Amino acid sequence: MAKTIKFNLICDEKPVRTIEDLQNNFSIEDVLAYYNNKLLHRWLSVRGYDSELEKVSAITSTDPMEVIKELICIFDIATDTEKVEESIYILKYLDERKELCAIYEQENYKTKSIIDDYEAGYRQLVDGILENPNDAAVIKANIAEIVSNYAWILKLNHRNLFYVLRAKSALAIMCFLMNEKSRNYYLPVVVTAEDGTTSIDTEKNADKRAMFVSICQMIKQADFATLLEGNLMTFAGMTDGYWKDLEPKGKKYMIISMGDGDYVRSAGHSGGDLSSADILNKFVIVDGVDYKSNSDTRKLLYMEV
Repeated sequence: MAKTIKFNLICDEKPVRTIEDLQNNFSIEDVLAYYNNKLLHRWLSVRGYDSELEKVSAITSTDPMEVIKELICIFDIATDTEKVEESIYILKYLDERKELCAIYEQENYKTKSIIDDYEAGYRQLVDGILENPNDAAVIKANIAEIVSNYAWILKLNHRNLFYVLRAKSALAIMCFLMNEKSRNYYLPVVVTAEDGTTSIDTEKNADKRAMFVSICQMIKQADFATLLEGNLMTFAGMTDGYWKDLEPKGKKYMIISMGDGDYVRSAGHSGGDLSSADILNKFVIVDGVDYKSNSDTRKLLYMEV
């Protein structure tokens, strides 16, 4: 009788021999590809995971989002639903771009046609944000696609885009500030003097100042939390001189505001204390959140990146 030849899957560039390995190295892109080409089914079969194979084989949906959600459930993967959705949207954009590149190569498109399609692609992403003004996963994925593949259009259009989004989606404005490439269009340049003090360079930031002021006014609005549709996180409480670990290291968060006398830092980052002056209108991004306060009423406002 022929011996069954076992093989490993490669997920997140690491060999996967067991379900536990799969849980620890779960990569949406890799696992979805293995599912689509049936390599996941073969791996489960030769490894003797009959129960999981039966469940995977029973998946009937063709929507990548639904397939991944079912696989996550089958393999008991601990993950963030919003991050899963964001990753799937990005994968869809990658697949669409590959298809377009293949068409351009096969049909020898003229330059004007490519530029027209390029601009149309950008407009489609912007429209996707406007059509989903409260869906953080869609917005973040669309912004990631814009800054990666439509950067020169964003450079030309970022002012007009800001005022369109300012009227339609406060969440989109915040998401643009979360992205390390797009945030620079909307935050003024901060210069550091010889004595260590910082200030805004108004000459270099003349074209950004109105947008920056508008953002600062927006976060002070009484309905700011309502505008963000549950994407704003808040905490208020006295910590008795100790650091309270609000969010674990490994996830990034953008600090919106906090009260005078309070402190925040990346999780477990000794010596990385940030005062209210350090974060005021700077939208600092930290890795995890530790918080210290001597007040029950002052609030820390932050968002997951």
